[in-house]
Order: sequence, then structure tokens, then C-alpha cells
Amino acid sequence: MASWGCLESDVPEILAQATDPIGCLARGEYAACIVRQAFPAGACRQLVHLLQERKLICGSDDSPLGQQAVPVDVVDRWTRQGLNPRDSGRSRIDLGASLGNYGDDATDFFCRAAEARHLFAELFESRPDPIAAVYRNLEQLAPDRRVCTAYEADGRTYGPAIFRVHYGGYTYGPHFDSVRLRESRSDFAVYRFQHQLAGVLCIQNSTRQGISAQGIIHRQPWNEHVDPYLKSGRFDEWVDQREIEHVCVELEPGDLYFFNTGMIHEVPGVPGDEARIVLAVFIGYSADDPEMMVWS
Repeated sequence: MASWGCLESDVPEILAQATDPIGCLARGEYAACIVRQAFPAGACRQLVHLLQERKLICGSDDSPLGQQAVPVDVVDRWTRQGLNPRDSGRSRIDLGASLGNYGDDATDFFCRAAEARHLFAELFESRPDPIAAVYRNLEQLAPDRRVCTAYEADGRTYGPAIFRVHYGGYTYGPHFDSVRLRESRSDFAVYRFQHQLAGVLCIQNSTRQGISAQGIIHRQPWNEHVDPYLKSGRFDEWVDQREIEHVCVELEPGDLYFFNTGMIHEVPGVPGDEARIVLAVFIGYSADDPEMMVWS
């Protein structure tokens, strides 16, 4: 089996390496497509300052989700309840509307999505817009597709993206993401797509002793055979027994990468002094569909 790697550079160079990079990801031919400095690093720093100033996220001197740092109503509004208890030391603040979190109640989800769109429109009305940067790069990498924020036939619109702010070494263990295979959300328009991809823009790294939390993508698509190992926390056994290849995606603020969420992936936690902050989207892709929908 040929070695598995990444498409990596600016958009013109990536397109010179592969004329259909998004299709390549869907087919599993590459681990990731990394666009370096898709959004200015300086604008990332300004954005972090803005979110802290607005009390939407905690600063480095604040305890994660501390009630002194962030008003309780803000925490309750944006935090995924149950997964981010205030005293756990593994805290995450979401700025946006997650279909995975709130899709069990469509009315609630679309209300949160409208709220997120309003917040983002206000935040980026006169500032560099990282969400626009993600969409723009995706459009350039798939020029034959129409890229749009996901919507339902009745006009209800999803959230365009989500900021995820991770404190205290927040970790994502080996998993996959799919509205079809994992969540079975057949009542939503995005269910129609054959493949689910993701885009992740690094806003700020959490670093300790020169090491930062980076994405790891395994050359292993989800299937019914690997599923018991994932559910029991024994995926490392599966990897070791079969010598499954993996790729580490190393990012600096402003770097953006796209990958196939059907591949098992993880993010190790690094409890650095700063929060790990990313802007993330999901992307629906089918080989015969001229439209790619984007959602959070």
C-alpha cells in the first residue's frame, strides 16, 4: 500500500498537486488537505482578544468556565451541558450551534443556529472574517461545486461554523463523525451526502514545553469491525495489530485543514497556559452532487 500523506501548501500549489483535492479526501487517497496561512496569524490574535474582551471565552488568567470570568448565562448558553462540568478540569466552550449536540430537537437547533449567525455577523461586520476564509478556501479547492451553508427545503438554515475553545488539556479520543452512520439524522437535509468532511482553522494553540495538541488521522475508515474497539477504548489494540498508518497534522494559528471525518481521528490534550481554539465546520460531499453543504 502506498504511503499516506497530506496535500499541503497554498491553494494554487495544492491544485497543482491534485486537480480534485476534496474528492481525493472523500475517496481516502490523502489524509488531509492543509492550507497554510489561510487566515492571517495576526488576525487570529486579534480575534482571541476580542472574544475575551466580550466575555465569550475565558482568558489565560481565568479558571476554565470560572463564574468570575464569564457570566453564568453566557456559560449556560454556549456550553455543552453534561460534557463540560465546571469542576472537571476538561472544559470546552462552544460558540455556535452544533447539530451533533442539539439535533435531537430541531426547533431548538435552528433557533440556536439563527442566534449563532447573528453573533457572527455582529462580530465580523467590520473585522477579518475567519468563517468567510474557510468557505473561500473550500470554494477554491472545489471550483466545480456550489458551496453554501446547509439549509432545509423550508428555508431553515444551519449554523455556518462553530468556535471550539478547549481548556485544561481537553482531549478528543479516537472517533469518527457522520450524520448518517453515527447520528442517523435522517430528518435533516445533510443526511443526503455520501461523505462527511471537516474543515478546522487553528486560531490559537495550547502549548507546553514546545508541544501542542495536534490532530491525528488514522488510515482506518469506520466500519462495524472496528466499532467495538472504539466503544471499548481499545482502538490502540486495533492499530497495533494491523499496523494501521496515521498522520499527525501540525498547525500554526491561521492554518486550515480539511479531512474525511469517516476516518478515525483524535486530538491529544495538552494542558498549556492558553486555550486551544479552533473554528470548525462539517462538509457534506457526494461525487455526483454539484452542491456541498457546510454546517456546524
